[in-house]
Amino acid sequence: MKWVALVTVIAVGLVQLPSPVVRIRSGLLRGTLGTNGRFYQFLGVPYGTVDDRNRFQAPLPPPTWDGVYDAINENTWCPQRFQGSIITIGQPDCLKLNIYAPTTAKPDSPIPVMVFIHGGCFFEGVGSRFLYSGEYFTDHGVIFVGINYRLNIEGFLCLGIQQAPGNAGLKDQIAALKWIKENIKSFGGDPDNVTLFGESAGAVSTSLLLLSPLAKGLFHKAILQSGSSVVPWGIQHDPIRTASSLVKEFGYNTKDPYELYDIISKKSHDELIRAIKYVKSKTWITADNLFVPCIEKELDGIEPIISRFPLDVIESSNYTKVPLIVGYNDMEGLFFVSKDFGTSLKEADARELIKRDLLFPNKLERDVVAEQIQRHYFSVSKKDLVFDMVNLYSDLHFKFPSVIESELYAKNAEHPIYYYLFKYGGAMNIPKFISLFFGAGGAAHADELFYMMRPFILPTPQRATEHVMMERMLTFDPTPKTSEILPLKWEPSREWNPRALVIDEHLTTAPLWHMPSIRLWNETYSKYRRKDYGFKVKNGGDCLTETCVGRRTNSSTSFKLSNP
Repeated sequence: MKWVALVTVIAVGLVQLPSPVVRIRSGLLRGTLGTNGRFYQFLGVPYGTVDDRNRFQAPLPPPTWDGVYDAINENTWCPQRFQGSIITIGQPDCLKLNIYAPTTAKPDSPIPVMVFIHGGCFFEGVGSRFLYSGEYFTDHGVIFVGINYRLNIEGFLCLGIQQAPGNAGLKDQIAALKWIKENIKSFGGDPDNVTLFGESAGAVSTSLLLLSPLAKGLFHKAILQSGSSVVPWGIQHDPIRTASSLVKEFGYNTKDPYELYDIISKKSHDELIRAIKYVKSKTWITADNLFVPCIEKELDGIEPIISRFPLDVIESSNYTKVPLIVGYNDMEGLFFVSKDFGTSLKEADARELIKRDLLFPNKLERDVVAEQIQRHYFSVSKKDLVFDMVNLYSDLHFKFPSVIESELYAKNAEHPIYYYLFKYGGAMNIPKFISLFFGAGGAAHADELFYMMRPFILPTPQRATEHVMMERMLTFDPTPKTSEILPLKWEPSREWNPRALVIDEHLTTAPLWHMPSIRLWNETYSKYRRKDYGFKVKNGGDCLTETCVGRRTNSSTSFKLSNP
């Protein structure tokens, strides 16, 4: 019997043993047994279709097939540059998902489902085991689903016309959630117990899906990791201008949405991606032109994901109310500062850091605000300002947006909200190490993910030394229960500065916000937050000039914290 067991283990590691055949709406499906023999994996399962008919529109239904579909091919990248290089990879018809299910999961006794939306600033990333294998979740009685969605221009060209209404990538995510609701029971999952969670752009997506009526009923809990619907880099402030800047790279100068569509639709995804240029010190979240979600223009026959500014929707209380977990990492900015400046910085100019979601009536007021930011973050006595910049990036791009969104959620909440701050610096803090901040304490952007998921791109022998933190991250249960792994109660909070679970070598609780920084950004955004997003109709026609770009919303620029 020992020899049989040994041979079985070797076979599982070297040969992809087939899973049982599963029947879904498209046909019969077969995956493989996972490497440890305790889960089945179904890779590259199509949940929608993209072709020339809907290149910049909502996805079409998934294909159907005769016979058995072998879900073993993980070549599911959506078009993008490969890890920031000049090489482009992927195909537009990339609407695939990966499913990891315990071998013990049965349709007649369904178990919880967790659906992950990957980050990457809406222009990079993949929901596959290349970075985010979900096998660890299956050891805890959960089915894990990772999804791909269209990125960059293919996913977020927003022209306000039928051919390119905007937010195709978000509509992909909704199509994936609908597919899960219709099919996950065949894998042993409970379609009425789905937790949607995302990190960075995935958290922005999750937040926007909370606000969209199209996603209502498709998930029942949500986790926002380092992102919210109002991050400065998460909404196109002027989508016509963004598209116009792109076509200038091909020698055109127009702001007519139909002309823009005619030019862009004739270019390959490879040509479009290569045409996007980044200015030094303005890449990723600080880039001038990002194809990201937009506030859609209402068009006949097309259901928008979101047609109002996010804070307006939350204030109206007209969104999906579910239990929430909201949090971020203490040193979010490490990853992005390394992209823009490297690991050392000798000078900083706050005027260059003010984002397009702030509008000033004149240069004088802009300079006054820039000086306030300069004094708050940058010490004139320091020879190296890199960690000052890290703190600014962290506050502006992640922490403050989470503050204002969470504050409104707490006011309207019908379910508990739990908060966390991840600041553990361990051997699996992969983004921090990639950023070359080896000696920095705390956690960089996305560091927490690799205590939850296995990246197949990298060898991770350090997992053996990080089993306690990995077990914690995979078993956090926001209830008053305690255990040896979780010795501290994690309680919900609705305070104006909520108590958060501080995840470090030792678990503690502490107020989540740093009030002096929050006060600075609150005062700035209360006075200067941009109101014009999306599209403005002029004289009954489409906007064709820069002067009419932007649609006035009722968004309040005087948002106040309960106790600022």
